[in-house]
Amino acid sequence: MINKDDEQFFQKVYEEASEHNEEVRDSMLVATTYIAVGSSILRSLLDEKNYKKFMDHIAEEDVKPLEKPSLH
Repeated sequence: MINKDDEQFFQKVYEEASEHNEEVRDSMLVATTYIAVGSSILRSLLDEKNYKKFMDHIAEEDVKPLEKPSLH
């Protein structure tokens, strides 16, 4: 279960990613850059076996798309 602090952090990072997307107008570039940065952080924290296990788990996850906020 996600706690409130984690949810707020996720929202902040999502908003920053949206701002980056507005700057470069390339969602794929923004998304892959965040994945690359996150992967590098995890690789720095985990040994090779656990990193591979984690990445395999992510590849098998059923990730739901985010709902885009509607503009009024």
